[in-house]
Amino acid sequence: MVCWGVNKMAGNKTARSRTLQAIVVATCIGLSGCAKTCNQAERDGGLFTSSTAPYIVLKESGGRIMDVYKLENVMVQSEENSDGWLFQDQYGNPVNIAGDAKVIRLKSTKSDLWNKYHEYHMEFETKTYNELYGQDNSHK
Repeated sequence: MVCWGVNKMAGNKTARSRTLQAIVVATCIGLSGCAKTCNQAERDGGLFTSSTAPYIVLKESGGRIMDVYKLENVMVQSEENSDGWLFQDQYGNPVNIAGDAKVIRLKSTKSDLWNKYHEYHMEFETKTYNELYGQDNSHK
């Protein structure tokens, strides 16, 4: 009976030790992913859900701006297994951009950055973005 009690106490101590080890390991794993999780939450507008926001999407080719989309109240999503981006433009048309693109999620359209860019699509213009609007903002 005494031996059984000693073994039971030793078993409880081992169980507590294992539980403590599991907590320490889980905490270390959780903290190491914290920065990534925080960046993803900021990108998506929430930790458990995604929300819409204003975006500026720049498509470049050869260092020249080909398209600038100024999007309000949308969600721009990175395509899985691709370097592409998927969103709907202000007219509801689905747009898929791949390759050289910069996607900026803003907190508000009142941002100074929002006002620095102009909606632009090279295929409809006779001049480059730089010729129309001055300094090329693509490298800032």
